[in-house]
Amino acid sequence: ESERGIVDIETLQTTNQTLISTLDEVLKIQQEGRAKRASAEVELAKLESDMRKKLLELSNRDPQ
Repeated sequence: ESERGIVDIETLQTTNQTLISTLDEVLKIQQEGRAKRASAEVELAKLESDMRKKLLELSNRDPQ
């Protein structure tokens, strides 16, 4: 009986550490996702700007 209490505590400690590690990993994945979305937004804004510039360039040309 006394050994069973020790095994249960060890199991709880292992489970607790696994849960903490999992939460840390989830947080890391969320942060990476935010960074990737921010980077993608910057790139999309650049692409949109390039497209607008090109369209303006084309609309300002004299028809020949």
